[in-house]
Amino acid sequence: MDISTFFQHFGLELFGTFLLILLGNGIVANAVLRDTKGGNSGWVGITFGWGLAVFVGALISTALGGAAHLNPAVTVAFIAEGSFFAGNELLILAFFLGQIAGAALGQITVNGIYFKHLQASDSESILATHATGPQNRNIFLNLLAEFFGTFVLVMMILATAFPEFLGLGIAGWNGPIIVGITVIAIGLSLGGTTGYAINPARDLIPRIVHQLMPMSAKGSSDWKYAWIPVAGPVAAGLVGGLIFLAF
Repeated sequence: MDISTFFQHFGLELFGTFLLILLGNGIVANAVLRDTKGGNSGWVGITFGWGLAVFVGALISTALGGAAHLNPAVTVAFIAEGSFFAGNELLILAFFLGQIAGAALGQITVNGIYFKHLQASDSESILATHATGPQNRNIFLNLLAEFFGTFVLVMMILATAFPEFLGLGIAGWNGPIIVGITVIAIGLSLGGTTGYAINPARDLIPRIVHQLMPMSAKGSSDWKYAWIPVAGPVAAGLVGGLIFLAF
């Protein structure tokens, strides 16, 4: 593998994840922060916004020649499945680094756009624009929600990546559309318990940005919960990839 291939995938994962967070946490900011045009647009608006964010990020990344994982749990699934990175294991680092950098840049941009609204909002709303949190704190149930939400996402992404397994004939721009619709379905069905992070980079990296943000009224970054939106999705990615490997 030459260095240009490494930086191509790093850059496209960065750009796609940047768009994902910019639009995804952008809809959250528009819905929950004070004095925005989209205030109180509610959960349905957030779930559709996140579905469209995934669609836009994945479509543009794919169109430019990327794989559009945009999610460490998805990359873990392809690692477990085995064929995607075969002979190019160094690309795994490019994907992870791109996702981390893209998530950080996306969140910083959202914070800049909504800076005045962040200043006017309470700490709970400020954290919500960065990271997820449970309605009821229960380690087992919160992990279960994140696991199964991510499991559905990973299985759909693998199905679109390997359509010959299911005879779907999916190719090109159809994949991002189907995955975006899947994210909406997950949010509407399973997202009401934890806010459905279903993506470690989407939750952990913006949470770090929240921790480092120089705003006295921002409140806690809730690090006691932070491992759940990482562990649940990664476990789901591993299981999903092994299922496709088995079959």
